[in-house]
Amino acid sequence: MKPSEEGLEYAMDQDPTGAINIFPLITGKIKGFSRDSDEWDWRYGFRAGFGFYAMHDAWNFQVDWTYIKIKSDSEVTNGGTGYLLPLFYPARGVANDAINMHNASARWSGDYNTMDLMIGKPYHVSRYFTSNPMFGIRTGWIDQDYHVRYFQDDRFKRNVWFKNDYWGAGLRGSYEGQFLLGSGWSIYGKAAFALLFGKFDLSQQSENPSTSVAPPNPQLWEYKTEDSFYSVQPNAELSLGFSWSNYFHQNQYQVSVKVGYEFHHWWNQNQARRFFDGDPTASDTVSRGDLSFNGFMFGIHCEF
Repeated sequence: MKPSEEGLEYAMDQDPTGAINIFPLITGKIKGFSRDSDEWDWRYGFRAGFGFYAMHDAWNFQVDWTYIKIKSDSEVTNGGTGYLLPLFYPARGVANDAINMHNASARWSGDYNTMDLMIGKPYHVSRYFTSNPMFGIRTGWIDQDYHVRYFQDDRFKRNVWFKNDYWGAGLRGSYEGQFLLGSGWSIYGKAAFALLFGKFDLSQQSENPSTSVAPPNPQLWEYKTEDSFYSVQPNAELSLGFSWSNYFHQNQYQVSVKVGYEFHHWWNQNQARRFFDGDPTASDTVSRGDLSFNGFMFGIHCEF
């Protein structure tokens, strides 16, 4: 899977003909995990599940655990000219306190976990199509860490850390349809949506180098924020692929193999703070960036 999240851009390359850190910014280019970034890395994930059919009316009960690893690195420079303005520091400061960097880097990491308990009743609409609506509950834990390093020159660097942890539980509904092609082959499609009530635990802080070569008033650039709040978070999933199944041992056992592509989308998961003038307290959440995953899926399903 390839994880990505909006609002992780951490630097702006400012045109050297413009005044440093003075508005309006002229010909600034956003860098680092931006929309045209190719820095999102593919990471492994897995889903393990167990289910059974009830004796009465063949109701299907199942539980699934999904895990995806999050880890991506980024590095940007000013290309030898211009200035890199740090987006996780105040936009400008007092005289002689401007922060303009030559290069910067960042690491985004974390763990994505969901647990789904679902109930449904699959049935044949026709000999060529099966329908399987399901409903149930979902719990989720998403832990994210973000570390940005700003290098002003070879003498020292500045750090920004952001921790964004979320847990929640709520209702989930899904629908899977399967077109039977013959000889055990089929095409499947699945859509799911959930609303989770949960809690964000956030902390964000900056660190300045303890060195005599730092610019005046270095404490102006040091800050630490913490926040915790409850929120209802929506998320959705889409998947499409091919499946092949076969029966064994006098049709008592069935083994299915699936290959497909999946999309997972979580709204408003990035709750980082951004600054909009020289006062470090003048901040607001970033554009409430969405978290998404997309990638290939390979699965084996056994029925006994």
